[in-house]
Amino acid sequence: MLGEIISREHSYMVRLLVILDEKATQLQNDKEIDYQIVHDVIVYLQQHSQQTHHPKEDLIYHYYLEHYGKNSDIANLDNEHKLLDKVTLEFSELVEMVLQDSIVPKEVFIQQLHHFIHEQKRHLDFEEREILPKLKRDFSAKDWEAVESLWGEEVSDPLFGHDIEEEYLRLSSYMKAD
Repeated sequence: MLGEIISREHSYMVRLLVILDEKATQLQNDKEIDYQIVHDVIVYLQQHSQQTHHPKEDLIYHYYLEHYGKNSDIANLDNEHKLLDKVTLEFSELVEMVLQDSIVPKEVFIQQLHHFIHEQKRHLDFEEREILPKLKRDFSAKDWEAVESLWGEEVSDPLFGHDIEEEYLRLSSYMKAD
């Protein structure tokens, strides 16, 4: 069921946010970090969220609004996704600057990293606590079948699926070693 897939993807994202939390703690403790791992996490979150995860959620949310009427929490999720895309892009650009040896004060990086993590967690928590339970309560089996047929074939996750895509091999190895 698509709702279960969404929850599973949320758990993947939480695992990646834990890695970023660990990196923030290391920086705060004046330890060196591998910024490439931070980059890999951001690239995954950017690409997977924008190309697969959010479109899947948006399809479900639009279906809900069409068939069950107005719900302000669900209606606002499009804007939430746009906000997350913006926060992710801004942090991604900062990570790119660091990787290109631009001078970024450590305190600025840590602050932006915390902001990014906070926004991601806030959004995931809201969807898991408020939105998904509502969908699971209100949707019938036919509703889930309808959104699944609208979505089509589920593709394998490029990091957490059976076949890890090349650009995520370093991150996958890092997570296995941790």
